[in-house]
Amino acid sequence: MAFGAYDGFVANASTALEATATVVSTCTSGAAALITMNAGASAGSGSADAPVRRMTAGAEKYLVYQVYSDVARGTVWGNTSPTGVALTGTGVSQTLTAYGSVPAAQPAAQGVYSDQLSVTITY
Repeated sequence: MAFGAYDGFVANASTALEATATVVSTCTSGAAALITMNAGASAGSGSADAPVRRMTAGAEKYLVYQVYSDVARGTVWGNTSPTGVALTGTGVSQTLTAYGSVPAAQPAAQGVYSDQLSVTITY
């Protein structure tokens, strides 16, 4: 997921920066599957249900963001059964959309921010 440039003082002072990414899975036809995402490599404190995800640009430089399973960005895509995305395998590729958001008005230092999430498919 590539968010692009973030400016917490002007362009994103009152508007979140949003992006999307795809998760592609191929599961056995009829198999129940659960797709979960961990909190990321730079996570803040929080639960697996609603992890505090952060991108980093080095020591003590963080930019909070979140990944959601719905277009309204209301349901955090987490690392547990209640917050994962359930699906039934079809035997062919299925594509899900992950919806990301970097909240407005974060006074982040200039830099290139990144994070790495792990996606797990359990079936």
